[in-house]
Amino acid sequence: MRKVTINAIVDIIMLIAFIPTLISGVVLYGFLPEGGRFSGQAVFMGLSRQVWITMHDRWGIIFSILVILHLLLHWKFLRVLPACFRKSKKKEGVE
Repeated sequence: MRKVTINAIVDIIMLIAFIPTLISGVVLYGFLPEGGRFSGQAVFMGLSRQVWITMHDRWGIIFSILVILHLLLHWKFLRVLPACFRKSKKKEGVE
């Protein structure tokens, strides 16, 4: 399989893993905040706060692994990236 194809598959799966992480994070932050009198019994869309936390953690781990894989696939680019931002003395007219 070509590197471009592998990269595209990793990126698509990474996006798919990011979406439930984002949604569960918004639910936990906005609808099921920590604390309060009934925080242990809080339910949103039929799922308890603990289930949302577990879902958020597991999808977050999958997403993190895919980000690391993505960075490894782009390692050559990341190694030469600082050179792209260095100013060349020849371009400034100083030799």
